[in-house]
Amino acid sequence: MGSLASWLGFGSKAEAGASAGSAPAVVINLDGLKGQTVEKLWRDQPYLRTVVGFLARNVSQLGLHAFETGAEGNNVRVKDGPLAMLFKKPNPSDTRTELIYDLVATLALYDIAYWFFAPDAESESGWIIRPIRPSWVTNTVTDGAFAIKEYELALPDIKETVLVPAEQMLVFHGWNPEDTRIGSSPVSALKAVLAEQISAQEYRKQRWDNGGRVDAFITRPADAPKWEPETRSKWAKQYKDSYTGQGVNAGGTPLLEDGMELKKLGFSSKEDEYVDAAKLSLTTVASVYYVNPVMVGMLDNANYSNVKEFSRMLYSDTLGPTLRMIEDRINTFLAPMVAPGQMVEFNVKEKMKGSFEEEAASLQSATGRPYMTADEARATQNLVALGGDAAKLITPLNLAVPVEESGEKKFTPSELKLLIDAAAGLIRSGFDPAGALAVVGLDPVKHLGLLPVTVQKPVEPENPDQTISEDLTGEPADEAPATEEV
Repeated sequence: MGSLASWLGFGSKAEAGASAGSAPAVVINLDGLKGQTVEKLWRDQPYLRTVVGFLARNVSQLGLHAFETGAEGNNVRVKDGPLAMLFKKPNPSDTRTELIYDLVATLALYDIAYWFFAPDAESESGWIIRPIRPSWVTNTVTDGAFAIKEYELALPDIKETVLVPAEQMLVFHGWNPEDTRIGSSPVSALKAVLAEQISAQEYRKQRWDNGGRVDAFITRPADAPKWEPETRSKWAKQYKDSYTGQGVNAGGTPLLEDGMELKKLGFSSKEDEYVDAAKLSLTTVASVYYVNPVMVGMLDNANYSNVKEFSRMLYSDTLGPTLRMIEDRINTFLAPMVAPGQMVEFNVKEKMKGSFEEEAASLQSATGRPYMTADEARATQNLVALGGDAAKLITPLNLAVPVEESGEKKFTPSELKLLIDAAAGLIRSGFDPAGALAVVGLDPVKHLGLLPVTVQKPVEPENPDQTISEDLTGEPADEAPATEEV
């Protein structure tokens, strides 16, 4: 789209700072930090950079989903609408992750962030979002004490400023007791801590630059033989050549004579409380941004259980207010213009849920039956769907739900056999028969009051002809005459 002025697309110009009825765009108080800017502090101060990056990284990795708002809160996700496409590719050079990262990091440093948005025929969504650096906003044009009508931008490499209507600027900001239209940078509250860290860093650098490799000095007894200047210089040269710089004995133990003593001075991190001061600085920076210090590396009192709970708190107590503010600003001012009736929401549930094992056990316990098909399980591993039986939800036979027709329960033969066997097992174990049938889903069977009958397989007679004769005459047949063995 060419220069920055071209993609803003406005012809109205104004001289920098010449707008009447103006209000400050950004409030940052860095008195006492000579030559320091917010940008330079972020580049140079590790604790500030750690906390700001922690916030931006954890918000930007969340999905930002678009939904069609329905009655009674029944929102349906929209994946292909203009709002979803806009955040999938907000402009030709940024992704959604980069856009959100920039938004959260800018809010953390300045407590205010700007998006310029406008229709764009070249984009898939028909719209474009461009983040505006707070340093580009030089002034604002107001209608009094409340509304801002225009924003005055001084763009890089552009001599004249550009006036942008407030209707095309989406402004995210914190709270300022003096002017609720803008925020107040948290870095202002950290200037004392940051100034202390800058001084401590300079002091340690000076000690390392100006101190000796062996931070000590050598003494000779008062009654030692007097050294001539030439002898003193020769000994000092030999010592430096051997034990300093790239000397052959550098870092070794010097061999002294004439009662000389090596007495150490030097930097002691314990005595200077360097470690405690560093921990205090990190804790203070984290506290100003409402981040638990354990989450950014303060592990003095950390253990597995509390770190796990702190991780759960991250997206509720720590990042929750920021996420809600961003959602509200988008849904109130941007979404109605891009896609009326739609809204966006961060996918916090993805981060709040437990491990796969915990979630699977919880859902199965709640439903009392399998809740996922084989194809759905394969999809979690990015495998193709198989279809057929893999697309069906399989229910074990012992959990079979009867099909009711005309008030009667019907089972398949295999299901009925399995249920009868299950009821028989319960009855043999001493449970009430009627209760056992009810538990497995079968109707009670009326008992006739007869004694149990055991059915046995008939025994085949040894002499079938004799049996037939007895059945016909009703008398036993004559026994066959005995035969003698020869």
